[in-house]
Amino acid sequence: MSRSGEIVAPGAGIQRRPASFGLTGLALVFGLWYLAFTIVLIIGGVPFFLLRHRAWTRDRFPLAIRRFIQFYGRMVIRLSQPLIRFRVVSRDVAIGVEPCVYVLNHLSFVDVYFCGFLPAFQTVIAIRSWPFRMPVFNLFMRWARYIDVEASSFRDILDQAAQALRSGACLLFFPEGHRSRTGQLQPLHKGAFLIAARNNVPVVPVTIAGTEYLGGYRSKLLSPCRVTLTFHPPVRADGLDFHSIQAFRRRVENVFRRSDAGAGSGAGHPGGAR
Repeated sequence: MSRSGEIVAPGAGIQRRPASFGLTGLALVFGLWYLAFTIVLIIGGVPFFLLRHRAWTRDRFPLAIRRFIQFYGRMVIRLSQPLIRFRVVSRDVAIGVEPCVYVLNHLSFVDVYFCGFLPAFQTVIAIRSWPFRMPVFNLFMRWARYIDVEASSFRDILDQAAQALRSGACLLFFPEGHRSRTGQLQPLHKGAFLIAARNNVPVVPVTIAGTEYLGGYRSKLLSPCRVTLTFHPPVRADGLDFHSIQAFRRRVENVFRRSDAGAGSGAGHPGGAR
């Protein structure tokens, strides 16, 4: 609400990139390329990954599918240049930290594609229901045994997460719950931190900046941008009681706030911060 008492919509006053004929045409061309690339990669890539990882048993099949999904995400981003200029920062601090719980801030629906650059090849994504409702994608989500946090009870989420961690896999959560409409960091839900504390594994904070220009709050269409994925040192819980979990969550939240995450600075613009 403004000082005059008027109700102000979230995101009011944010400088957005206006839609134009050029951006619309770019989005259309990219969409057609993306569709063709996806079809070709599924037809040729899935059999290759199943054979390479000997995925003819019930336990190995989801492992091979997860490897394929991460490969797919990496290829989509790498082949999207020069539309997306991408760099990874401090990835070495997360190498070898397995199993763990990755937590990532959320600016756009394309954020999930950048998860292909996580160090752990066996990562179970915990996400809302929308990818589970998309044709074809829903099959891969279920084959990989990803966690639908909207369709599952909290008890089921805890059980599925514990099972994944016991198997040696890592977990990925978007603890804000949904995309930011303003670029500011939203309150972090405690689920990811409770899971990490209960299973005695660290949380690895990962911040992303720039995807607000890829269907995010600054541009509803895909537009040229610079995206930075930054890894931060692992954080561990000091206990399992309520106050320890809250302190754990606040420590990770402070990491996010000190980084580009939620800064709302427009740092992903091709010309730099605006």
